Amino acid sequence: MLSCMITIHSSAMAALIDNCQPLDLIDVRTKQEFRSFHIRGARSFPLRELLAAKLLRGRKREATEPLYIICNNRVRASLAAGMLTGAGCRQPVVVDGGMETWVREGLSVVCKRPFWTFARECFRRGLMGVTRGFALVISGLFAVSSMVVSFQRSLEAKLDMVHPIPSKPR
Repeated sequence: MLSCMITIHSSAMAALIDNCQPLDLIDVRTKQEFRSFHIRGARSFPLRELLAAKLLRGRKREATEPLYIICNNRVRASLAAGMLTGAGCRQPVVVDGGMETWVREGLSVVCKRPFWTFARECFRRGLMGVTRGFALVISGLFAVSSMVVSFQRSLEAKLDMVHPIPSKPR
């Protein structure tokens, strides 16, 4: 028996979340990937640690309700959907394109960045801006000085033509 994988577009998934629809969303990326950023309300179930039967027993939603699955680009989510179907999940739904599409479309994510990482990033960006500004000032000074030297040389050439230096008599 062939079964067709059900998918949902990321914008449709975002609409469900924005409308506060009760849903069950699992993220099968690694714990580290999940911690760096994830969709609000998603639960982390890394594919390598996924115990489909245990996950299905612990669901708070009805078995007939869709179980949405997301990963980075859809591959791991598709594998998880197959595992969950084999364990008796009636409606696994893969978020098409995964987090790559989600982020590319500018949909909201939860980011957990430690304060010091954030502060260090702000400092680094500020320092880069100051450095770039300093480089622009220096390059501007060089451009101005080269224009002054060029102007001075052309002025000297014109003056030489107006007041030729007398040659010494032989």
